[in-house]
Amino acid sequence: MTNYSPILRSRAAELRGLKELTDQTKGKIFPIIELTRSRRTSKNPAGDIVKSVEAVCEILGEQPFIADLTSLESQQNAEFDQLLSEDAGFSAWTSFALNSLPAQCIPVVHLLEPFELAPFQIQVGELNKKFPLLAIRVPTNYADYAVLIGALQFVFPDPSKICLILDAGYVSQKAVSGAHARLSEMLQVVDGVKFHSKTIAASSFPNSVVSAGGGDDQGEFDLTEVLLWDDLRRRYADLDYGDYAGVHPMDFTGTVTNWVPRVDVMLDSKFYYHRYRRSDGGYIKSAQEAYKDPRYIPLACWAEENIKLAAAGTPAGRSPSFWISNRVNFHLSRQTLRVVG
Repeated sequence: MTNYSPILRSRAAELRGLKELTDQTKGKIFPIIELTRSRRTSKNPAGDIVKSVEAVCEILGEQPFIADLTSLESQQNAEFDQLLSEDAGFSAWTSFALNSLPAQCIPVVHLLEPFELAPFQIQVGELNKKFPLLAIRVPTNYADYAVLIGALQFVFPDPSKICLILDAGYVSQKAVSGAHARLSEMLQVVDGVKFHSKTIAASSFPNSVVSAGGGDDQGEFDLTEVLLWDDLRRRYADLDYGDYAGVHPMDFTGTVTNWVPRVDVMLDSKFYYHRYRRSDGGYIKSAQEAYKDPRYIPLACWAEENIKLAAAGTPAGRSPSFWISNRVNFHLSRQTLRVVG
């Protein structure tokens, strides 16, 4: 069976989209969770990461998931300075994993660039005290990939104990061919190796739909992550599908502008949107146009119910965070059906 491994940050908007999946859909995914700082409150002023772990476990229960630490500075706190420290073979991270991650979790082994074997071995040895499976997440721009793969045979006598993730990050419409070439090159190096799982992941969702070429009131984009996987899986066996759950994978940079209410509709290999300023109808008008759009394909999920409610004039939420959750839920529901069935 092909796995679907969406990458989700443990921030509120993305976790709500995950939480509102049907139990059947939720049980079919093999998520990669990027742990972030938790929501700061009077009782949790630092935004402790362990609270994020608790929030994830409350949603997933005993379901296995891969755990990583987010690289987004906007979602970090002071704990990350320690947990991402390479001192003593990332001892702060391995200690956190052993003490705070559940047994069904699959922690990521952190990489240094250039690759260093000793701290890698130390991490694996420590993490294996509790976790039978470990994950290795490699960005496509990691220069020492071949060295890393060559070292695995010395550290992992059994490659079936490894979940390998090749992560292309943000892949715009214009960058598909370059990402395809690099992923193909990386997959060729491990062709025939029997890992526990082998996943490619990417995201086409732009930071700004308008800046990326969409119209002010509506637009459509290809899901480049789907296009990449659909082609590469024909050439490389046992290739699982990963994405960023319909979320832009990088931190926001640039000028902050006023949010224009927008409703996104996630399809199998595309997404389209309608957006209207509050003075022009806001989320209600956006949902009405999105729902009556001839491209709309019904899908029984929480997100569709929210679009119907908004189109009827009674939106369940009017914040950007709510509609990000809606997009995440729609995308996860659609891709689970497409990939897993």
